Amino acid sequence: MSENHPLPPQEIELKLLFEPEAQTVISHHLAAMALGRSQKKRLITTYYDTPDLQLKQAGLSLRVRRSGSLRIQTLKTDREDGQLAIHRGEWEWSIRHDHPDMDVLSDTPYGALITALATRLTPVWVSHIDRTTHTLPYNGAMVEAALDEGHVQSGNARDPVRELEFELKDGPVRAIYALALALQAVVPLRLGVLTKAGRGYRLLTGAQALPVQGRKPPLTGKMTLAESFRTLIRSGLNALIDNQPAAEAEHPEGVHQMRVAIRQLRTVLQIVESRHVDRSALRLFQAELQRIGRELGEARDWDVLCLETLPAAFPTHEHDDQVRMLADASQLKRTAAYQQIRHELQAPALSALILSLSLWIEDASFTGGKGGEEMSLGHVAPTVLDKLQRRVMRRGRRISHLSPKKRHALRKSLKKLRYVASYLEALYPARAVKAYMKHCKELLQQLGKNNDTVVASTLVLDLRETHPDLAPIISAFISWNERPHRQALRSLSPAWKRLRRAPLFWHQ
Repeated sequence: MSENHPLPPQEIELKLLFEPEAQTVISHHLAAMALGRSQKKRLITTYYDTPDLQLKQAGLSLRVRRSGSLRIQTLKTDREDGQLAIHRGEWEWSIRHDHPDMDVLSDTPYGALITALATRLTPVWVSHIDRTTHTLPYNGAMVEAALDEGHVQSGNARDPVRELEFELKDGPVRAIYALALALQAVVPLRLGVLTKAGRGYRLLTGAQALPVQGRKPPLTGKMTLAESFRTLIRSGLNALIDNQPAAEAEHPEGVHQMRVAIRQLRTVLQIVESRHVDRSALRLFQAELQRIGRELGEARDWDVLCLETLPAAFPTHEHDDQVRMLADASQLKRTAAYQQIRHELQAPALSALILSLSLWIEDASFTGGKGGEEMSLGHVAPTVLDKLQRRVMRRGRRISHLSPKKRHALRKSLKKLRYVASYLEALYPARAVKAYMKHCKELLQQLGKNNDTVVASTLVLDLRETHPDLAPIISAFISWNERPHRQALRSLSPAWKRLRRAPLFWHQ
């Protein structure tokens, strides 16, 4: 931001979803906690953009909200890097008309961009919301709780809205996480991933939820351990939240990205565990992340089999009927796995985990020195990388003779090393990092291919138990699968030797 455009006011907001039968309980609970009486309003909000949605592409949303005789114009930004999903830039103005006022936008960094588009701006969708607001004092903070019910509409398409928003007006951000967890102990709640703007654009375009590649956390050597750990955990939580809609929509990459986020969070928490923090809380977080990861992993295994391995195994029309029967049986298993994922992601448990981790990182104390003094990331990075690298070296001995279980353990350890190395790469010479990471990637690819063949054989052999009529085609698949399995095994030793001999960039 330039001096002419200071940092925008921060909207710090948490969105929670609930079932219709919970609304009365929530209303009574909020009223009992509130200062003064609640306020009820009917809000009609119109969002503006160009026909080709240039504001959306710029990460902006522009709206005019009517409530009685009041007209409030609001400009919001997407979440910034390193911030949790609930942090956004926001500007608001009271205006006189139902259409956007270009003049007031000049005080924002986006005034010139939006003004240049002024003649093309048009209403793209509208929301009709009945809102009840309460002001809640909680844990040293002042929170506005808004209970919303209504719908968003674009053309003839509608999407119902039933959600609770907590907006932090004053005080520490930890208060809204604690408040949400306290209320979740009373009624089942889950995080609302999409904003109303996101819902409207989804209706307008008909677009399906897409996976989101996790953003690399912006770490520097001068950051403290506390700053580094919080940045890493927030980044993992963001990736987990952002990919939930795609996973619920059965997008294979959405499931994959959620699994990556969980593995990265577990890796960071394992590092944190050695830094003098409450280990009992960490064990609970790890257990829940592992449980959810297993659910996602089952769907991922069936994705790979149905979408990649079986088509590669049977590219011709030979054994058409048997192949189709095997594919159908596998698809039924894949569908069941995704049904379990939707149940898991729509249940309160994942939201409770994210809220608990968000609250924990606001309060946890991360120290590094013997006397409890704070240390920089650059000071401890070599120690962390050494520990991870030694584990990889230990687990990779006699790699060509390892059992599938031990190869899988090596793969998980190498992934952890690669995650942490990628987080810390900005602290070291780029050329040295690139050379080392190349060898990590090469070995991981071969271990991954090997693991895919082992998992594929396990899955189809399990199918034989319930589909004995598929025994001939399953035998044909097992025979075919042996070839890539042996190829991956042969490639392990050379890749392992190259990694073992690679200079450690953090000691150069």
